[in-house]
Amino acid sequence: MSDIMESILRFGPLAVLHDPERLAAPEPGWFDPAWWQARDAIRARYGGRGEALGVDGPTGPAVLRRYLRGGLVRHFNRSRFLYTGLERTRPWREWQLTRELWLAGLPVPQALAAAVERYGPMYQGALLTARIEGARTLSETAKKLGTAQWRRLGALLTDFAEAGLVHPDLNAGNILIDARGAFWLIDFDRATLSDRPGPKQAMLKRLLRSLNKLGCRYDETALRSGMG
Repeated sequence: MSDIMESILRFGPLAVLHDPERLAAPEPGWFDPAWWQARDAIRARYGGRGEALGVDGPTGPAVLRRYLRGGLVRHFNRSRFLYTGLERTRPWREWQLTRELWLAGLPVPQALAAAVERYGPMYQGALLTARIEGARTLSETAKKLGTAQWRRLGALLTDFAEAGLVHPDLNAGNILIDARGAFWLIDFDRATLSDRPGPKQAMLKRLLRSLNKLGCRYDETALRSGMG
């Protein structure tokens, strides 16, 4: 793994992890949707459990994602998780992993800052990443892709697997295609990195399941060909 330049700022119960070379002094408000709303700086709202927001401000174009619970538990505990140490919180781990992939030259958004706010034995968290301008999800663009693009996506999944990525939730919503036709992977909550190649066939299986569930047209032969 690469050495990562990082710094931790504390604002009472709030701890903020950031790269001081990219963000000199993150503000606590950056992790609160109301802060951006008050400044009319919300540019997009993305679906999904995390209620991600596309925002513009001191960080440049960015995406703010809060960590929220799903399933039945969300009805009585929407946003708090058990605190067992800062480095084991979900925002901290995702920031570190995303930075590792970015420093390795893989197409992921730049991790800007992660925030964890403690409430006794519990915490709330959020992650701020750079926004990939003009990008759309694979689910939105799948029907327009040709054989060469599906093969290229398969090759990219192999690159991530060879970097050691184990992605438990690879789906058509967390693969993006930008205006140049380049693919990006986003959302690495609960993903891990290993010193050994990750299970690329398992990643492919999850992606195909997602494409089928969404009714997306795709070229499985080209995908598999690209993966080698």
